[in-house]
Amino acid sequence: MKLLAINGSPNKRNTYALLEAIADEAKKLGAEAEILNLADYNINPCKGCDKCLKGECIQKDDIEKVLEAMRAADAIVIGAPTYFGNVPGIVKNLIDRSRMDRMGGFRLKNKVFAPVITSGLRHGGAEFVAMSLIVYALGQAMIVVSNAENPITTGSFPVGVIQGDAGWRGVKKDEIALSTARALARRIVEVANATKSLRS
Repeated sequence: MKLLAINGSPNKRNTYALLEAIADEAKKLGAEAEILNLADYNINPCKGCDKCLKGECIQKDDIEKVLEAMRAADAIVIGAPTYFGNVPGIVKNLIDRSRMDRMGGFRLKNKVFAPVITSGLRHGGAEFVAMSLIVYALGQAMIVVSNAENPITTGSFPVGVIQGDAGWRGVKKDEIALSTARALARRIVEVANATKSLRS
């Protein structure tokens, strides 16, 4: 079982820390796990030319490299910070440009999917980012999963909040977010193994 965690942050701090927790937990369960940093790839904005209706894109940048990694995975986690109430630009470019995989025969169909979000403020748009990513996954015919463990001490998805009770902090001090990330990893591996035949 292969897990691809996509870091949609331009840095390797808070969002990366949550993805690292997921990848480490998945590896403990025998899965392969890789973190791909979107900032390392050049993915241009969509030009709206509709050439992707035929399942390919005319732009020659790094989108194909990222999509190849997504196609090779059994499970995909996209981690995104919210800087102003929605996904950052590099994640939106990935979403828009991967339209060709839907139009090309749902190449990402039945991949297990979950979002991971970091937010500076407690109510800084994390829920909207989660819904944006979930809608994206459903549009690609992926299987969206959430944490299925303790409903009181962990959330449906990891939401790392930088605003702590005593001031600003890093996500590594947000134990609820880290616990949710590890629980989500266990659920991802469980569902990915159970649905393997759908991707063969």
